[in-house]
Amino acid sequence: MSTWTELKNYARSSYKLAEERDHSFKVVFKYTGGRLQAVIVSHYEAMGRAWVDFSSACCRVDRMDPRKALEQGFNLAIGAICLDGDVYVVRHTVLLDELSADDDLQIHMHAVARTADQIERSLARSEPVQVSMPELGNDLP
Repeated sequence: MSTWTELKNYARSSYKLAEERDHSFKVVFKYTGGRLQAVIVSHYEAMGRAWVDFSSACCRVDRMDPRKALEQGFNLAIGAICLDGDVYVVRHTVLLDELSADDDLQIHMHAVARTADQIERSLARSEPVQVSMPELGNDLP
């Protein structure tokens, strides 16, 4: 079990954060071929409990039919495809009490980033969601 402060401290020491706020931070992963995938990790209170949310954009709404989005969502190992404004995101939420600062945080961030990236790559006519970020050192295969 970790606190939000412990999770943020671990993320800050293990990753180059693209953005950091009181209740959230952003990590951008680089994949082979120069692809970038941003994951926003945020903390909030609901139902008297502390939660951590992981989200990553996968495409603009005009690039994926809503039915296809629902079908894609059925096959996700974790999380769900959600609509945030005009962008579909992969979103996964867990209780803070159930996260450890090291392994669990990494697993959830990587799973959400990889899932969003795979959906984005699978869309034949899709253009990647643009993420304006400086070069970061969070390389992934």
